[in-house]
Amino acid sequence: MVSKDCEGGWEFQTEKSPIPVKLIVKKMSPTDWIVACMVPRGNMMHCLLKEESSNNLNQVKFNTTGKEPPVDIMEVETEMMIFLEAGITDITREGNILRVKAGEKEMDFTWDKSQ
Repeated sequence: MVSKDCEGGWEFQTEKSPIPVKLIVKKMSPTDWIVACMVPRGNMMHCLLKEESSNNLNQVKFNTTGKEPPVDIMEVETEMMIFLEAGITDITREGNILRVKAGEKEMDFTWDKSQ
């Protein structure tokens, strides 16, 4: 189950990109969440999630803008797109770390202090 303290701005630092990946988590209604992700100067990706009665997340939609990303962020943007397309199934927070599970993979994001 996603808790209210997962909401907010998060980032993922990687050597594959000169700038961090940005992630925003927002509760839209009692059972609906939106997760938006982008590498600045790249495509916006967003997932619509629904909390099921079993407290699991079900990704009901994934969208992305279709522009060609700059070469220096193409690899990390493609990785994020594949990760999110797999379908987010869990989001948990442990202190300043947000753990997102999609498909068989997990990624850890840190609190975005610039927000």
